[in-house]
Amino acid sequence: MDFKSTTMISFALFTLGNITCVNANEAISKFLTTVEQPKPIERIAPKYPKNAARNKREGWVQLSFVIEKDGSVSNVLVNESSGSKDFEKEAKKAALKWQYKPAIENGQPIQQCANSVQLDFRMNKNGEEKVTRKFLRTYKEASKALAEKNFTLVKEKLGVLDNFKYRHLSENNYYHLLSADYQKELGNQNEEFLHLSRTRFHKANDKLNVYNRQFWLAINLNLFKQAQSALERMKKLKEAEPYLDNYVKVMAKVESTISGDKDIVVSADIRNQEFWHYNLLRKAFSIANISGELHKLDVRCANKRHVYTIEENNTWTLPASWGNCDLFIYGDDDTRFNLIEHPIQS
Repeated sequence: MDFKSTTMISFALFTLGNITCVNANEAISKFLTTVEQPKPIERIAPKYPKNAARNKREGWVQLSFVIEKDGSVSNVLVNESSGSKDFEKEAKKAALKWQYKPAIENGQPIQQCANSVQLDFRMNKNGEEKVTRKFLRTYKEASKALAEKNFTLVKEKLGVLDNFKYRHLSENNYYHLLSADYQKELGNQNEEFLHLSRTRFHKANDKLNVYNRQFWLAINLNLFKQAQSALERMKKLKEAEPYLDNYVKVMAKVESTISGDKDIVVSADIRNQEFWHYNLLRKAFSIANISGELHKLDVRCANKRHVYTIEENNTWTLPASWGNCDLFIYGDDDTRFNLIEHPIQS
């Protein structure tokens, strides 16, 4: 299919990732089932917003979605984005029009609930570097305040930048990197990691700097899947080759922790977003130490999806047959809690 826009001046690139299914060995040994992954029939490229194309504004949107038994797409969520609402709108509209040959289990179509995709809106493959005067002026003021450790002024100026309805990709990167540096000064590792995860740099050295910070923060925060993702991205960079052995050794220790007999505790905070997203490592987990109000838990696994109410210290044990699972936890702004993954039972 042709992904070029009708104006021939812009195009949207996208790749599918993290479409998960039941582990084959586990499925055969326990359930004697055969699972076929969904196959795309039609994936319409998102329209490039006219205003964005006119201003050579680029961006990206990361979505989660469900593939239904009839192959249609539903329950599309924006996990993260470069901060432009028009890109988010067009990405969701396109995904809802996609059609798949559904996943098949023992000859019958099933839901495929743990799917994700990143849609990249770019004017050319090398990307555009563009910053408006208004953004640059405020950014310089925030940077100067951070150097002087005037944290009150930094917060104020970052708030101004965050309120930009549409940001160029370069502006989004500068905003989130500066926000990450600010949160590092405050000692807020969760917030630092969140901001770093919302950057998308083109240059290898910039990527390596961000991935390295993400890796060590993820290790400290027990976000082990995110640490593995950062490592996989670094493996693609020639500049990272001298350091890879050290990262691999750390991940070997992580694997031992995951299969160990101790709880894995992750601190969570719903702040300025609709939900908190987490990739489960184990099948048993609890939600505890809730400060604020949580509304619902949306569990999306390879071939199952369930929505639950949330009570303090409830424990969920998911069947192994559900495959890899993601959690989407909804609540009031600034609600904090702990996600506790319990040891794997033999």
